[in-house]
Amino acid sequence: MDSLTRKLLKWNNDLTTQRDENGSTPLHFAAALMRQSQQGSVCWQVLEANPAALYQSDHNGLFPIHVAASVGERGTITMFLSKSPSSAGLQDTKRRTFLHVAAEKKKVRIVHYACRNQSLSWILNMQDNDGNTALHLAIQAGSLIMFCALLGNRHVHLNLTNKKGQTPLDVSRYKIPPGLFDDENSERKIHFALTVTKARSGGCRQDHFEENYSHQLKHNEREETEKVKESTHTLCIGTVLIATVTFGAIFALPGGYRVEDHDNGGTPTLPGRYAFDGFIIASTFAFILSAMATVSLMRSGYSISNPYSRRIYLILALYLGSTSITCFITAFALGIYMVLAPVARETALAICVISSLVVVCNKMEFWLKWALLARPLCARIGLIRTAVMVSTSILLNLFMEFWPMILTFVWAAYARNLF
Repeated sequence: MDSLTRKLLKWNNDLTTQRDENGSTPLHFAAALMRQSQQGSVCWQVLEANPAALYQSDHNGLFPIHVAASVGERGTITMFLSKSPSSAGLQDTKRRTFLHVAAEKKKVRIVHYACRNQSLSWILNMQDNDGNTALHLAIQAGSLIMFCALLGNRHVHLNLTNKKGQTPLDVSRYKIPPGLFDDENSERKIHFALTVTKARSGGCRQDHFEENYSHQLKHNEREETEKVKESTHTLCIGTVLIATVTFGAIFALPGGYRVEDHDNGGTPTLPGRYAFDGFIIASTFAFILSAMATVSLMRSGYSISNPYSRRIYLILALYLGSTSITCFITAFALGIYMVLAPVARETALAICVISSLVVVCNKMEFWLKWALLARPLCARIGLIRTAVMVSTSILLNLFMEFWPMILTFVWAAYARNLF
């Protein structure tokens, strides 16, 4: 294709000025191609043949740089800007820059590029016809990655209002889904980050916001009921399985039982060991917590209960179920260690380490989102405040997740010393 383009341009360079029925020039089409930023590519040849095409829009007001942004071609945008830096400020009929288009289309690489490039700081706060900046649009898109890229650039203003009088903080409040939602919801994290960075609200009255928010909640009441119903069915399978497996594990102990003619016939052969006591306590926690989660799910599935109570029971079941997984994995690791440690200690330790991956996976979203927020928060509120905030949140989350494990090992140590 590159050689064919070269021959066509050599034959008739005026082809670069031709338009189709939508007003698109050859550079518009070339900008939509992937990996066209290297020298000699189709896009490069068309641009070199007619640099003025950068400033020619189609019938929708889109310039080639908007097209490149809409398909996420960072290399093409870099090539356009190196040829003509002022093309960064080109706006379509909706007064959108290429950064607005990238934010609307969720093209994370383009937003990251614009935020890291100091020469583009002058476009970061440009507003479209609706008064929205790229930050407004990133929040509306619910993209935590794009939001963090913009928040981490101190040239981005946090308090500009759009034509509805809404600042980014106002938009983030409206984007938090009413009713039932995950605690690690991106919209909630965005609102939290704007709150701690002292972003201000616009002219929206709090009572009007509450009225609109409550109206939206009532409008989605049936949808919320369906969410609870579907979640109950799915989670109940998992909690029942954990309860069943741990119940069986407690009565099929590793190491077996003593023979009947022994003084303590019928009792386990490995009691008194640290790992054994820990295994019993962890299995007990896993069974009890999963059973409690199952009961909570049963309560959340009662159609005669009011919707608020059903949501509370479902949230409780989610927490209990998640914690029971931690206890279940702890019991598994201790059981393996108890059996293998006397003959293959290294293998037993390796299995314990590998088992912890399940717990890490269970909280993966929590770790990733805090990792995303740490750098932009540090840029806005300073290293010390960010470190205190992040460490406090992590420690609290760890305690809420691992308190049964802490009690398991504490009791195992206490029981060993006691008896």
